[in-house]
Amino acid sequence: MANVIVNKETCVGCGLCVKDCSRKAIELVNNKADVNLALCNECAHCLAICPENSFSMPQYDKNEIVEVDENRLNLDPEDFLYFQKCRRSIRQFKKQDIEKDTLNQIIEAGRYAPTASNRQLNRFIVIKDKINEVRDLAIKTLYDAANDPNFDTKGGPDYRNSWIQMYNNYKEKNIDSLFFNAPEIIVIVSEDKAGFAEVNGGIAASRMELQANSLGLGVCYIGFLGRAVQFNDKIKELLGMKDDEEFILSFVLGYPNVKYKRSVTRAISDVRFI
Repeated sequence: MANVIVNKETCVGCGLCVKDCSRKAIELVNNKADVNLALCNECAHCLAICPENSFSMPQYDKNEIVEVDENRLNLDPEDFLYFQKCRRSIRQFKKQDIEKDTLNQIIEAGRYAPTASNRQLNRFIVIKDKINEVRDLAIKTLYDAANDPNFDTKGGPDYRNSWIQMYNNYKEKNIDSLFFNAPEIIVIVSEDKAGFAEVNGGIAASRMELQANSLGLGVCYIGFLGRAVQFNDKIKELLGMKDDEEFILSFVLGYPNVKYKRSVTRAISDVRFI
């Protein structure tokens, strides 16, 4: 159950929290905010909107809370769209470690990403020390799947030739076409059974990528690792996934060793206004 405390002495009964609560968990009683904890999902909108700072949630670290500075929220929309247009998936990385503080900022961007019903069930696995073990096992797993006569694409693209070529290049030429010799990988997993795990993980990954880009790093999403995890539970064990967790997605991360000179074209958006 949620734990939201209202300081009745400082509450002025303005009703802003009542109006903003999506769960209708707050009402004014004797001109003071009163929270129905059975309805609350700890979104903390009440804490954020209260002009008197009358709400607290002792189960969380209050030192994380910052006062809103409107000037720091004014991102230039043209610059942001320009940034998006120039963004590239990076597959060439410098042999440079990612600083711990930098990595923590990226994780924080994922932690603060919105989740359905504020369930906050994303978990982040950072692969660094075991990256060679994960790579070896994943590439071999995909190779074995490609050579399985009973392999079923289940209606998806048939990547078997790509997996065989990946394995041969890795073994014969030491070419890493899975992780592209990136120094680290972030895997997002979730135990959310409500049906929103993929959406929650995707939103978190997008926020983490933007944070990584702002710090001068590059990102490339790696769908083949997810396929390998489907084929081989040993990879789950190596990653330290829990039995009830689902692999959502993964991306490699590092300092780019490539510079692009211009943006690229995209297909015209298929939009319907109704």
